[in-house]
Amino acid sequence: MPVDVITIRPSDASYPSALREIADPPAQLFVWGDPAALSAAPAVAVVGTRKPTDYGIRVAAHLARELAGVAVVVSGLAYGIDTVALSEALAAGGITVAVIGSGLDRASFYPAINYQLAERMAAGGGAVVSEYPAGTPPLKQNFPARNRIIAGLTLGTVVVEGAKGSGALITAQHAVEFGREVWAVPGSIFVPEAVGPNRLIQEGATPVHSAADILESLGLTLQLALPSSSSSVTPVEQTINELLNRQAMSVDELARELALDSHLVSSTLTLMEIKGMVKSTGAGKFARLH
Repeated sequence: MPVDVITIRPSDASYPSALREIADPPAQLFVWGDPAALSAAPAVAVVGTRKPTDYGIRVAAHLARELAGVAVVVSGLAYGIDTVALSEALAAGGITVAVIGSGLDRASFYPAINYQLAERMAAGGGAVVSEYPAGTPPLKQNFPARNRIIAGLTLGTVVVEGAKGSGALITAQHAVEFGREVWAVPGSIFVPEAVGPNRLIQEGATPVHSAADILESLGLTLQLALPSSSSSVTPVEQTINELLNRQAMSVDELARELALDSHLVSSTLTLMEIKGMVKSTGAGKFARLH
């Protein structure tokens, strides 16, 4: 367990007032980092699929970097859109909060590959929280439950991508139940990951084309965040860089070498392209840019 984890309960002054307003507030929160980040306003949730398209990755990165100048960015810590939103908001110098569905101890932490991202979030003035004590594994039923906390901590939730029945849509539904805002990024009718956001827009969610759309509905003005003084290169990006320093490699080759899910590798490479770290060779492979 990280040494600076504290436990807060509804009777504590540091317990976020926004969570007291929801129907089923957590009886306790284990907080790694600064508990003040949970009550900082405004806060906006950015959520989406674990298997995003390149479009979804680019949108999540763009929105998170813009929101970071004005709002606390809140999400889960799953692969895909959650990871993109939190890492890019952090890189832009913003405050970030993640809610996970396991214990905060290293052995239980899920997903394990994001433990170092969690360390950087906590060190950067943000927080990683769970309602589950140390030793709690990432049980399937924990994740729909944690989604209510994500929605409850924020003024609203923006869904970038999510298929029918996805966890991102559960978070949006909680936001509706709590009387919070819901925004959605429109996508192609031919892409399964766009079904969720497009349906939300049909049902009354505000379509999002930029962070200004989100902030305008909250009565806020867009401000650019200052870049973080700490490196925004993740451990996975660093390892990929080292591998590509030797030769160009495909997503599948990198996934085998790293023993990682190919979707995670593909998402990481897209972000690295945005950062100007790698380039596609046009033959299904990627090469280091510098």
